[in-house]
Order: sequence, then C-alpha cells, then structure tokens
Amino acid sequence: MINRRSLCRGMAWLTMLLSSGPALAMQAASTIPNAPPKLVVTEIQTMLTTESGHQFPLTIFAPDRSGTFPLIVFSTGAFSSPDRYLNMLQPIADAGYVILAPTHLDAEILALDPKPKSETVWKTRNDEIAHLAAVPERVVALLKKRGIDIDAGQIAAMGHSYGALIAQIGAGAIAMEPDGSRTNRKIGNVAALVAYSPPGPIAEMIDAKGWSTIDVPSLTVTGTADVLPGFIDDWRLHKAAYEATPKGARWLWVGDDVDHYFDGLFGRGGSIRPEIAKRFDHSIATTIQFLDLHLKPEKVAEGPEPLSGVEVTKD
Repeated sequence: MINRRSLCRGMAWLTMLLSSGPALAMQAASTIPNAPPKLVVTEIQTMLTTESGHQFPLTIFAPDRSGTFPLIVFSTGAFSSPDRYLNMLQPIADAGYVILAPTHLDAEILALDPKPKSETVWKTRNDEIAHLAAVPERVVALLKKRGIDIDAGQIAAMGHSYGALIAQIGAGAIAMEPDGSRTNRKIGNVAALVAYSPPGPIAEMIDAKGWSTIDVPSLTVTGTADVLPGFIDDWRLHKAAYEATPKGARWLWVGDDVDHYFDGLFGRGGSIRPEIAKRFDHSIATTIQFLDLHLKPEKVAEGPEPLSGVEVTKD
C-alpha cells in the first residue's frame, strides 16, 4: 500500500517525467501509425470561478454539430493539462459528448511559483469537478451560441491517474482528507465512471473500503506495463478499485504491454508502436460503448470487435 509520503515522491517523479512539457505531448498524434484525419471537434477555452472564489481555466470539447448531449467532467493526471489528452478526448466528444476538462492548479502549463501545496491541489481539484458537474451558466451560454445543449441528467466522471481518483470520488468513493477527516464528495448527478490507470491503495488516503461506496457503473482501463517505478511497481494495483467496487456494473479493460500513457498517446510524448495504437483505439471505442450504454439509453451501444492483446471483463 502506498502512503501519502510515497504519493508525494511519486508525484515528484512524475514532475521529472513530464518536464518535457506539453509541446512534446502534442507531437504524439503525428507519430501514430496510420493515424486517421484529425477529428473536427468544437474546442472552447474559458475561465470559471467556484463558489469559494477559486478561478481556473477550462477547456470544453464538444461535437461540431448542434444537438443535446450528455456531459463528461474530466480530471487530468498529476501536473498535466487538457492539451495533453487530445487523442483521448476528441474522439469521445465527436461520438456525442460534451467534455469539461479543467486545468488543475498543479498543471505545469500554469508555471505557478511558488507551487501550490498538495492539500490545496486536492481541494481545488475536487471543487472544480463538482462545480463543473453542476453545469455552470457560463458553460451553458458558450455552448448555446453553437447550438449545443447539455443533458444535465446524463453525466459521467472520468479521469486519468491522479485524475481517475478524483473522478472516483465524484462517483462515490470516500477518501481520507489531508486533515484526517472523511468527506463524502459524491456528486449526485454522476451516473457513470471511467477511470484510466487509477492509483492503488494509498495509506491515510484510500483503501478498498473507500472504493466500496461507488454505486454507479464503472469502467477501469489499465495495462500489463502500467507501472511508475518507485511509486506503482505492480500494474495490478490499478485494479484495486475495480475489485473493491460492488459487482454488477463493472467493466475492466486490460491491454497487453500497455503502459501509463499508451506509449505517449496522451500525457507525454513517445514513440508509438502500431500494436499499442490499435489497443488505444480499442480502449477509446470501449469507453464510448460503455458511456453510450449508460448515458444514451435510447441508443444501441456498439463496441469494438475483440482484439488480440486486449481483455475486457464485464459483470
């Protein structure tokens, strides 16, 4: 089990790993073998302010067409920002979802000096996601100009790595706060959860009991190379939340030789192997199928064909 001190060390390790900055991550799409044409997705940049007065940048991804769409609130990995997740978020938006992705206080792109304390990052991350799930009026107005409405009754929480934990908390997981208290931060209108590479148990933060209170359908995505040396040494730790969640509406996607960033298709740049690109496409197609099933009940949720090197478990 990881403890909070180990978590801080792991986050420092991630800082070094991501020190190449967002520009490198933006190169990832050009290295995807046989990459399809870039999707046409509406992308809007704005600033929002929470009820407590905290201001934060927001990126909105939406279909490039008019209509009413379900909402996804998305939390990035530690020190990252939405611009590093285009390969993940654009195809989901194109499939008929509005995605609200805040730039969290710990994002390197903000270059804050001094850097915010971990307790502050924890609080503001959770507050931002809750604020967005309430569908702020400014977001509604910006989308209205483009003929887009949000179906506020159909909302999913989604995240990667540290952001996956934030999404889990929005979906009902109960973690220990920095002051030792346990606060239920469940967002009442969240109807589904997607967690890419969620952390494993963290001492004095969350354990199996904390995840057992998740009461919405969930999809967990990980791979057999999904490790962060010195922080998460066994990829199976990413399955802990899935295993602790009550049975009945759980999906687990596991890709052979898939690492924390799918070779750099999001989060950081890298050399993309053809087989990993195919597995990434499969994970996105599975994510869309899962979201369609739970947020678009009127639609037949079609998923990808079975793929070598990928195992999908459903209960």
